[in-house]
Formats: sequence, C-alpha cells, structure tokens
Amino acid sequence: MTELMWEGKYVDGKKAAPVRLALPFQDVETVNESAQTRNLMLDLWGRGEEREWRNRLIWGDKKYVLPSLLPEFAGKVNLIYIDPPFNTGSDFSYTATIPDDLDSDGSQAATFLKEPSMIEQKAYRVSV
Repeated sequence: MTELMWEGKYVDGKKAAPVRLALPFQDVETVNESAQTRNLMLDLWGRGEEREWRNRLIWGDKKYVLPSLLPEFAGKVNLIYIDPPFNTGSDFSYTATIPDDLDSDGSQAATFLKEPSMIEQKAYRVSV
C-alpha cells in the first residue's frame, strides 16, 4: 500500500500525534436574516431546535479549525465537507476509476471507505 511520507510524520519509529490546538474564532462578518425569512426557512425545513448561529462559514486550516470546533460540536456533526486549497494556482481535479463489479446483493452501488481521523471520530460520535 502506498503511504505519503513527510518530515516529522514519525518520531522514534512511531506515528507522531497530530496538532491539537484549539484557537478562538474571530467574527469577520455577520449577516442577519429577517424574522420573516427565518420563519419561512423554519417552515420549509421543520422547526428544529433554535441555535445561536446558523450557516457558519469558517476560513482556515482544518488542522486548527476542527479541534477548535470540538468543544461545541463533539458528537453532533452530520457531515464534514472540506474544499481543496484555493488560490494556489494548482489543479486539484482527478479521475477516479470505479469498479464495474456488483455488490454482494447484486446491486451496482460501489462502496468507498476511508478510516476516519481521530477528530472525525470525536465529531461524529458522542464518545470515543
């Protein structure tokens, strides 16, 4: 199996622990919606629990952002979506080959698995 290697990945033959530094967030811009718009959205999506904020856009390196979100969101995350780096001049597109074989039940659904990182485990589960 291919493994990405970089300086500092291993210390004394063991995988080095990742950075676990939680930093405070800085509000750059706050956009408030009208009560009418909020009620319309609640009617469309169901009246769930109210939150102090909605639709938070966070700009930063995931190794600092994700640990900073853990105290507030541990066990409450449904999805983590991370875009590739912007404004680097690089093309991050790729082509993936999807196998033609069938699943054990005869369906054509392909299954892709990735081992979750420790931060992802803590974010998705109540206790790890």
